[in-house]
Amino acid sequence: MKPDARSRCRGLLERLSRYVDGDLTARERRTVMAHLHRCPCCEQFAASLRRTVQACHEAGRRRLPSDVRARAQARIQALLAEKQRVEDIRLKRGTTSC
Repeated sequence: MKPDARSRCRGLLERLSRYVDGDLTARERRTVMAHLHRCPCCEQFAASLRRTVQACHEAGRRRLPSDVRARAQARIQALLAEKQRVEDIRLKRGTTSC
């Protein structure tokens, strides 16, 4: 790959995530699409990024099993209670936290 071609690919990679997320202007999107059409390596990378983003979206929609949720909620409550206990002690001593 020529040095100027590498530079164009590097420039594309900086915008590729925004392209996949649909956050580019129409002009920027056309520029990226033209590059992807000419550069199989970048097109493969873009396709991989699309699949990764899709997998992350799908994983985010899954619900945790109820026992895992219950344990997480109990742990969060315990941590909040401990934080409150520490704050109460500091207030009694006349010190505060940031």
